[in-house]
Amino acid sequence: MEKNPPILFKTYPGLKDKVPWISILTNVPTPIDRLTNLENFFNLTDGEVYIKRDDKNHKLYGGNKLRKFEFIFADVIKKKKKGIMTFGGIGTNHGLASAIVAKDLGIKCDLFLAFQPLTWHVQCSLLMFNYFGAKLHYKKSYGALVIKSLLWRLFHPKYYIILPGGSLLLGKGSPLGTIGYVNASFELKKQIDDGIISKPDLIFVACGSTGTAAGLIAGLKLLDLDIKVHAVAVSDEMFVSPKSIMTNSNKTLEYLQKMDETIPKVRVDTNDFVIVSGYLGSEYGVKTIRGQEAVDLMMELEGKKRGFKVETTYTGKALAGMFDFLKMEENKSKKILFWNTYNSNDLDQYIKETNFDFKKLPKIFHQFYEKKYQCWQIKGCKEEVREKCPAYLNHEYRFWKVVECALNEEEKEFIKEEINKAITLEDA
Repeated sequence: MEKNPPILFKTYPGLKDKVPWISILTNVPTPIDRLTNLENFFNLTDGEVYIKRDDKNHKLYGGNKLRKFEFIFADVIKKKKKGIMTFGGIGTNHGLASAIVAKDLGIKCDLFLAFQPLTWHVQCSLLMFNYFGAKLHYKKSYGALVIKSLLWRLFHPKYYIILPGGSLLLGKGSPLGTIGYVNASFELKKQIDDGIISKPDLIFVACGSTGTAAGLIAGLKLLDLDIKVHAVAVSDEMFVSPKSIMTNSNKTLEYLQKMDETIPKVRVDTNDFVIVSGYLGSEYGVKTIRGQEAVDLMMELEGKKRGFKVETTYTGKALAGMFDFLKMEENKSKKILFWNTYNSNDLDQYIKETNFDFKKLPKIFHQFYEKKYQCWQIKGCKEEVREKCPAYLNHEYRFWKVVECALNEEEKEFIKEEINKAITLEDA
């Protein structure tokens, strides 16, 4: 693998032989793009908006999990585990990233999955878990899933447990994943020093299991960089709270300080970040009106042009929070960095190779394929038509936002109605 040693190790060499790490990322430092169309849309005066492109940090599957996995999977290998077990909803991006990296490293992967609202993305994710060799386990509720996984673990002691998102959970677990985003803060500092971006006033980032936000906050604290992280809550407040973020940040700092005594004895407190709430909806994974509108707007203004994607579970809700912030007159001169944590690499070839054959999945998952979410499924488009259509296999962008469809208005309205029946956008 190509070597990209953590900048954190260069700054604090004492960590190198004590903190497990392997090279997984293939495109770091990740680029930073300025979003001028977005600036113009919101009529910013002296303000600037940038995006940190972690969506392209790996040749196959980008996103925030890969930074965490450089440290977590190094520990898996160090401890000579035969496999990993991890957790999430049935459409978990963390689960897909885990399956891909585990397969690449020759490590077995078992995913323990709970229900989340159904979408086309969820259906594709399940197919992809199977394609990349993960074994799937299911319980409808997280409580029942925990019991199932604990019983399974008793008979599989050589499996390494990765908590949801690769983060500490309610203060429990390993801080290794969070170190990935401590290192990312150091990467950002070098990009500021190199003149790639002027120091932003604040960072907007989606916050689900808190590891990404907590790592950024801890890293900025170590660097004494006056940048406030705005963590947009996309999961339940039991997990995204001031206490959970501070616990995750400070346990990570304590671990690093123990490994290298030259690291400053700093601590994170509530003045170092803001939790932005009100964008989750009724539960994890639901599509909201504001989240979908943010996804559509970002695609129209910047995503098509720059080749990145956002989605409605994490990054769309984080964008909705940032957009509301930008609407306020007092924020028109702020310098803002949006940290994109979603994968933008094209996985369509792998989805096609599954032949959409959900019957290869364990039978309990077949129930999730009763609904149709795509225009070409509803219309019954032939393969030669689908292959030439930009709407084919799109995950988050509704066909009328993606392409000038050749259907007549009556047909288009019918398909719109059918899609809107399948997916309800919550007014949240």
